[in-house]
Amino acid sequence: MNLLLRIATILSFLGHYPSYILGYLIETIIVIIFATVVIAGMVYIFRKYMARVQMRIGPNRVGKFGIMQVMADGLKLIQKESIMPKGRDDLAYKLAPILIFFGLIMGFIFIPYGPLAWFGDLTVSHSDVSLIIIFALIAIMPIGEILSGISSNNKYAVIGTLRGIAKDISFEVPMMLSILAIVMAASAKVSNPLDINGVVVAQSIPFAILEPLGFFVFIISMAARASYSPFDMGESDSELVTGNTTEYSGLRFGFFYLGLFGTIFLGSMMISTIYLGGYLGPFTNYMGFIWLLIKTLILVIISLTIWLSMPRVRIDKFINFGWKYLLPIAFVNLVIVGFLVLGGIA
Repeated sequence: MNLLLRIATILSFLGHYPSYILGYLIETIIVIIFATVVIAGMVYIFRKYMARVQMRIGPNRVGKFGIMQVMADGLKLIQKESIMPKGRDDLAYKLAPILIFFGLIMGFIFIPYGPLAWFGDLTVSHSDVSLIIIFALIAIMPIGEILSGISSNNKYAVIGTLRGIAKDISFEVPMMLSILAIVMAASAKVSNPLDINGVVVAQSIPFAILEPLGFFVFIISMAARASYSPFDMGESDSELVTGNTTEYSGLRFGFFYLGLFGTIFLGSMMISTIYLGGYLGPFTNYMGFIWLLIKTLILVIISLTIWLSMPRVRIDKFINFGWKYLLPIAFVNLVIVGFLVLGGIA
C-alpha cells in the first residue's frame, strides 16, 4: 500500500473519486512542504558547516543553535522592498524567479521516495516516462536564468547569462549520454527503463559500480547545473557582481537563492536514485525513504565540501573540459555499457 491509498482510505467517507482527488492534493502539499523544509534546512546546514570549516561558530543567536536564523532571514527577504531596474522587460523579469522555483518543486514530485513503515510508498507521481519528465522539468530552471539575465537591462547580468548558457550546453550533452547508458543497462532487467522507479529496481548492483565513468560524468554535470563554486560561472560574484541575479532583490532574489540550495539537494537525490540504488537497502519495505535520505545527505556534504574548498575555474577551461573530456568519456561509457548489456553482465 502507498501513501495515496492510506489517505484515500481515511477519506473514503467522501466517496471514491473525491477521496482520491483530495488524496492527490494532500500528497502534493506534503511534497511541497517537504521540499521547502529541506531547502531551508540546506541553508542552515551550509552556514553551520561553512562556519565549522572556517573555524567560526556560525548561526547561534536566533533559536536553539541558531536554527531559527533561516526563518528570520526568510521573513527579512519577504519584507524587503523589491527594487526593479529601469528599462527592464517587465514580464520576463517577474516570471524568471517563478520558473526557477516551479521547476525545482516539480522535480521533487517525480522522485521515487520508497516506502516508510506504516505510510507505505511515499512516491507521489508514477509515470512510465518519469525519467524523461524529471529532466524536462529541471530543464525549466535554466530558462528562468536566461530570462532573468536578458530582461534586467544590465550588462553584468547579460554576461553572466551568456556564461551560464555556454556552461549548460557543454555539460547537458554528456549528462544526457550518461542517462542514455543508464536506460540501456536498465532495459536489460526491467520492462520500463524510462520509469525512474524501474531504474531503481534494476540496481541489484548499483549503477555507480557498473558505470563508474558515467557516474563521474553525471556528478560533474549535476554540479555544473547547480552552479556552486567552482562551477559558478554565471554568478561570478568577484567579477560580475552576482551575474544574472544582479538586479534582483527581496523575495525574487530569495527564489534564486533557494533554487541554488534546492538544486544541490535535488541533484544529490537524483544521483542517489539513478546510480546508488535510491531507496534500496536493508529492510527496504520499512526504511526505503530513510536509505534514500542517508545517501542524499552524504552527497550533499560532499557537494558543500567542494563548494567551500575549491576556487572558481576559468570559464573557457571549464567549457573545454565539458566538450573535450566529459563528452568523449560519456561516449566511451555508452559503448562499454552496450557491450555489458550484450554480454548479459549489466
